[in-house]
Amino acid sequence: MYPYTLYPSLQWPLIASLHTVPFYASLLSSIVLYRLSPLHPLAKVPGPRLHKISKLWSVWICWKGRQHTEFKAMHDKYGPVVRTGPNEISVIDPTAVNAILGAGGLPKGKSWNRALNTDALDEYDEILVKNGLQLVEGMQANSHGEVDLTAWFNYFSFDFMADFVFGGGSDLLQKGRDEKGILELLDHHMITRLSHTVVFLSRNRIPGVTESTLKMRKFASEWVQNRLKMGAQMKDLWYHLTNEAEKETQPLITEVAADALLAIVAGADTTSVALTNFFWLILSNPEHYKLVQQEIDTVYGEADATDLSKHSELKYTSACLNEALRLLPPGLTGGPRQVPKGGRSISGHFLPEGTQVYVPLYVIHRNPQCFFPNTNDFVPSRWLKSEEGRIHDTKSFLAFSAGPANCVGRKLARQEMFMKFEFSFGREFDWEHWPETMRDFMTTSRGPLKVIARSK
Repeated sequence: MYPYTLYPSLQWPLIASLHTVPFYASLLSSIVLYRLSPLHPLAKVPGPRLHKISKLWSVWICWKGRQHTEFKAMHDKYGPVVRTGPNEISVIDPTAVNAILGAGGLPKGKSWNRALNTDALDEYDEILVKNGLQLVEGMQANSHGEVDLTAWFNYFSFDFMADFVFGGGSDLLQKGRDEKGILELLDHHMITRLSHTVVFLSRNRIPGVTESTLKMRKFASEWVQNRLKMGAQMKDLWYHLTNEAEKETQPLITEVAADALLAIVAGADTTSVALTNFFWLILSNPEHYKLVQQEIDTVYGEADATDLSKHSELKYTSACLNEALRLLPPGLTGGPRQVPKGGRSISGHFLPEGTQVYVPLYVIHRNPQCFFPNTNDFVPSRWLKSEEGRIHDTKSFLAFSAGPANCVGRKLARQEMFMKFEFSFGREFDWEHWPETMRDFMTTSRGPLKVIARSK
C-alpha cells in the first residue's frame, strides 16, 4: 500500500541528496560566476581564469615548490599586477613597493629593535667567528676531497642561530652530521605554507605536519629550559626578547619561545640558502670566482682570517653577494601582506580590505624596470658603477630587510673559506641543472651542492 515505507533507511538519504546536490551546484556556480564577473572588486586585475576562480590550483603549485616560476610566468604574460587568487594579487611594479612593504608594514616590537640594531649585531661577531672556524675545520676533517656545501652551510647556519638566539644548544658542525634529524624536520615543517594558501586547509590536514610540529615543540622546549638556566649572563636574542634589562616589562615565556623559534628557523634557512646560492653562482662563473679570490688574498694577505673589520674592503665580493641575492633570494616568493581596513590604491587598482598582496622577490628582481640590461644574468658590476642606459633600482632589491640574516649573509661570504680552500664543482656533479632542485616553500629547499675543496 505504501511502497516507499518499505526501506525508509534508503529513502531519506536519496531524497536528501536529490535536494542537496542541486543546492551546492547552484551555490558553486554562483561563486564562480561572481568571481569572474565585472562586479568583483578585483575584476579589472588581469590573471589566469583558474586562479580567479579558486586557490586550489595554487595548492598544487605550492606542493610542487614551483610558486616562484609560476608567478614569473604569470607576470610575463599579464604585466606588473596579476590576480593570483579570488582575493589575492601579485605586484612587481617598482613604484608600488613602498606602499606595500614600506612604513605601512608590520612594525617590530621594541625588544626586536634592540636585538637587531647595529650595536647588538656587532656583539655577535664573536659567535660568528667561532662558528666560521668550526665550519672550516669540519670541512677539512670530513671532506675526503668532496663536500656538500648545502649540508655544511645548513650545519653552520643552524649552529650560529642556536648560539645567536639561545646561547647554544646545537653541535651539527662539531659532529659533521645531523644525528637528531632537526634539519630534515625543518624541511618537512616548511610544507605548512600550504595552510596559508587555502583558508580551509588546516595544518592538521597536511600529512605528517602534526607529528613534525610536536617534535619541533619538543626541541624548542629543551632549548628554552636550557636558556632559562643561564639567566642574564649573555646578551643573545633571548636576552632582548625577554627584556631582561627591564624586569618590569617582561613578556610571557610562551610568547618569547614562539618568537625565538621563528627567528632560529627563518634565520638558519635564509642564511644557508644565501650562502649556497652565492657559491653556486660564482663557481658557475669562474671569471668572477677568480676576482673574488684575488680580492680576498689582496685585502687579507697574511692577516688574521677572523678579522671582520676588513669586510668593508671586500667591494667586489660584496657586489657578487648582492647579485646572487638578486637572482636567487632566500625567500623566492615571500609571504603576502594584507590590505588594512578601508582599502588601499596600489598601481592604479583599488584593493578592498582583506585583499592579500604578494611582492614576489624572484620576479621583481628580474623585472627590467628594476634592473636592466642583462636582467637574468649574473653581472656583479651593476653594484659597483653606474652606466648610461643602465637601470639599477636598489629600492626594489628586497632579498633581506634587516637583522641577523642580513648581517650574517654579508659577513659570511666567508673569507676564511676562500683563504683555506680552492673550490671547484665535483666531477660528476650536474651543476648546470642544480637550480632545478630548488623548491619554493616557506624559504627555499634545494638539493646537494657537491664541490671539491682543496686545502691551500
